[in-house]
Amino acid sequence: MSEIGDAVQIIRVTYDGIEIAMKMGSATIQSMQKALDMIVAMLEYEKTMGKTNLKGLLEKGGDLQVLSFADEDLKKFRRLAKKYGILYSELPDGKRKDGITEVMFHSEAAPRMRMMSQKLQNGRIFNMDEFLKNGNEEQLEQLLKYLEEQKGKKGNKSPSKLHTEEETVIDNLIQKVGYYAMEKKTISVETVKTDLQVETNEAKKAIGQLAKIGVLGSVDEVGNYHVIMDREAFDKRIGKYQELYKRMRMIESSKNTALLDITITKKLIAEENDHAIKTRVPGMYGQKEGYIWINKADIMEIHNGKTLLTYLDKNKDYKIYSADNRVIRTIKGEDLYNGHYDRVEAAVRQRYAQARQQPVKTAERPKRR
Repeated sequence: MSEIGDAVQIIRVTYDGIEIAMKMGSATIQSMQKALDMIVAMLEYEKTMGKTNLKGLLEKGGDLQVLSFADEDLKKFRRLAKKYGILYSELPDGKRKDGITEVMFHSEAAPRMRMMSQKLQNGRIFNMDEFLKNGNEEQLEQLLKYLEEQKGKKGNKSPSKLHTEEETVIDNLIQKVGYYAMEKKTISVETVKTDLQVETNEAKKAIGQLAKIGVLGSVDEVGNYHVIMDREAFDKRIGKYQELYKRMRMIESSKNTALLDITITKKLIAEENDHAIKTRVPGMYGQKEGYIWINKADIMEIHNGKTLLTYLDKNKDYKIYSADNRVIRTIKGEDLYNGHYDRVEAAVRQRYAQARQQPVKTAERPKRR
């Protein structure tokens, strides 16, 4: 299989302050979102029942699988699971009448579960993405409704937050599209959407991030992006990118906030020390000149060191400094982003929209007179 096909898609979420990474194989974004809905509903359901089975499984690193078998074998299963020391979480059937019981377990127990499945009627093991693909949509909705009803009966009025910002739904989607780009040399939103089976918005997000970190050049008149980085450089760049975003996710989790990534040209750097750099805020010049300080630990160099990739905390009050380092005012992170740092992103979106409006024949440049 190619590295594109092998690239593992991962759900990264936080629950009760614990980061959870759950492998989902070849699942689509839509089915992964359904998995998130089911997981958080199950976590809250178990919490009201005084159990922590599923949370314990997720704390092992995710990578869950599902065993299904006939209802009448439930007691037999419980006895065997206890005998073999297997931790599992039973999915309540709600109002289902198909005669099937399903349990989730960690993949490390798969060999023992396969052995057990042979002793159970209709015993079958699924990866999470297979389980969601093969499952009945109506039954899944029924299960979610049942879990919600049970949570209400138990009086759980303030469930724990499950943080799943769009950027963290699939951790390796950027890498997957990057490998695809390395093979094709030229990609577009349409080719990524078709060949990798992702939604348009996700394709745009992945391509936009790859362009932002210097893997792809600017979009041409027909919506194509050309690869401007070799494979070795890409592997190094994507590694640093993932490190930065892991740090961002942890901050979002611990502070219950949202972070907005931004790019800053090095021409805006006015001063630096061992721990931070001072950059002029785009659009703040002349009498309105203003600067912010950014920790170096939160910065990644891109575009051959000419640009910095970092982030703003949406809910943080940022101090705006004068050239001589006096605090002249404060501004909310979200307002700082929308008013001064979103212009580059807006320009990229505008160029893409313009390109999509052009007929394909514009790919041939007119001859010079």
